Amino acid sequence: MSIPLKSEVAARHLSLDSRYRSPLGAMPTGGEVRLWLEITAGQVEGAALRVYRGDRSEDIPMARGEDGRYAVDLAVGEKPCVLWYQFVLTLPGGRHLYCGLPFGQMAGTGSVYTEPPARFQLTVYDRDFQTPDWVKKGVMYQIFPDRFKQGDPRNASKGRRYHEKMGRTVRMHESWDEQPDYLPAEGETFYTPCDYFGGDLKGIEESLPYLKEMGVTVLYLNPIVEADSNHRYNTGDYKKVDPLLGSNAAFASLCLKAKECGIRVLCDGVFSHTGSDSIYFNKLQNYNNLGAYQGEQSPYYRWFDFFGDREHYRSWWGFDTLPEVNEGEPSWQEYVITGKGSVFDCWLRLGASGFRLDVADELPDEVISLMRKKVKSRSEDNLLLGEVWEDATIKESYGHKRQYALGRGLDSVMNYPFRGAVIDYLLEKSTALELRDFLCTQQGNYPKPMYYSLMNLLSSHDVARIRTVLGTEIDGEGMDRPDQAAFLQGIGDYEAAQGKGRTRLAMALQFAVPGIPSTYYGDEWGMQGLKDPFNRAPFRPEGEEELHQVVQRLGSLRAATPALQTGHAAFFAPAHEVIGVLRFCLDGQDAFGKAAEDGTYLVLCNRDEVEQELTVDLHQPFPGLDEPALARLRDEPYTVAENVLSGVISPVEEGKVTLTLPAEDFVVYRVR
Repeated sequence: MSIPLKSEVAARHLSLDSRYRSPLGAMPTGGEVRLWLEITAGQVEGAALRVYRGDRSEDIPMARGEDGRYAVDLAVGEKPCVLWYQFVLTLPGGRHLYCGLPFGQMAGTGSVYTEPPARFQLTVYDRDFQTPDWVKKGVMYQIFPDRFKQGDPRNASKGRRYHEKMGRTVRMHESWDEQPDYLPAEGETFYTPCDYFGGDLKGIEESLPYLKEMGVTVLYLNPIVEADSNHRYNTGDYKKVDPLLGSNAAFASLCLKAKECGIRVLCDGVFSHTGSDSIYFNKLQNYNNLGAYQGEQSPYYRWFDFFGDREHYRSWWGFDTLPEVNEGEPSWQEYVITGKGSVFDCWLRLGASGFRLDVADELPDEVISLMRKKVKSRSEDNLLLGEVWEDATIKESYGHKRQYALGRGLDSVMNYPFRGAVIDYLLEKSTALELRDFLCTQQGNYPKPMYYSLMNLLSSHDVARIRTVLGTEIDGEGMDRPDQAAFLQGIGDYEAAQGKGRTRLAMALQFAVPGIPSTYYGDEWGMQGLKDPFNRAPFRPEGEEELHQVVQRLGSLRAATPALQTGHAAFFAPAHEVIGVLRFCLDGQDAFGKAAEDGTYLVLCNRDEVEQELTVDLHQPFPGLDEPALARLRDEPYTVAENVLSGVISPVEEGKVTLTLPAEDFVVYRVR
């Protein structure tokens, strides 16, 4: 652990302040960034910048300017990577000390240390990296297909006969109001997800007008391919819609009708493993072909790794029903990605606008690059989204530093850290200032094209529903399924109301920050749920109309407001309990320099149980904003701030506006 030195020497470098780092944020390859170091106390004889490129480091002398600060220009190089840097001070007597960040403090002033402290991050990404504009401007809706809506009952009957003929168990619920199965079926030892409600692609197609009313522009569907489970992450046939959901023609129809509504469709791609009951492995011999389990004569044998005999093979996290594939095998790459008529070709030709990659961490970077090339070869507007649960810019998996967030792999990732930070703030496990620092850090670390495309989710099929977590402070971790079922039955009126109120605040933040807000089906109606399968209950478009209206109004506002899509973003904490987001486009340009309608918006969330009156200074040095953007804000002759939800108007004088925030509520103001 690094210990600050008790010394009269002190220094300052703010990595999110353009007075100390310019330009701010991640850098494209070939660029140059200027860094400043200010000595705030004591005397030093010299300073140097220590830069870490992988395992190598170099010290670059810094020059002292007329203002007394030390400065250096750093060429970031031509290789996408994550650089780290510190400052080395030479004190009288020749002692060299480091000035850097205290551990865990993401945007601090720094201190002098006796040992190397944590380092500042500088992300370097491919200068040609671009992401689709529709993602940055869109609204996402995630659907678990079996549980959303039944459009054609014949699919359930046909699909059941198909699977049962193969020897699979299919239990169809008699009522949409039943709870998903969570105990082992009669006569079985273990729970298996073989219960179905009959939701299908036709039902989703029939719901497109409903989704359009909420401002949805892209549907992310959990797996729709044939498989022996209701979740379908154990693929049986990559190129075929599960008969319970419909057909490939039904998927093509959904994509076509969705396009007419201005909605794209994103498929869930599960490529790190298949099901043991699949065309490719065929352990149960349900398919009339030679799977890898049948031996080396199978065309799929080299896809999998066997150890001694066919009963021992590499599987995903040790589950023998999920044999893991060898993504480096050329025949696998040709079948799934590169070949004519590949899996990627199949769904893109049917109308999909891209893929969400399940467990992207378990796919090699070079394979993700191949996937990107394939997806973009059909259209640069297609999307490649990865399931990543941590900061994707510094993610390590299986001993490797991942490269997929640096411009040659993924367009975007699922922003689970955002979900965690918002929950911590609303449950008072962190302060508004800590949430501000988190938001600023993401903004500074991610390449801008990816940052504005992050999938900002509050719930998903893998985590407890947001209303339950915020209302009860329980997420289901460590609880067995019977305990979860009993807990959900015991949620009282107080917890339900508390969860609803806090969810409103979470949604306001979700729609305010850069990235694409994603609603998990049913969250707009306040559905409750803990872990799988309780977060996958049948969709009920009834209940909390207030939440539904919040999603509709926020979706409509975002769709009509360029500033809330690709505008500049700044985050601030005007009070201990209050988090603020400032979004703006000025001079007819957005944050990317593209043409956009002018507009300035303030979104403020007050988690406190009491009303807050506070003053927001639009001239303050917001962290994360470059000096030109700050200067332009100061020059804008703002006179009024209008609450876009209530119509209340407040005066703006010399850049300052005093606002009243209701208790446990949010406000959205347009400043003009």
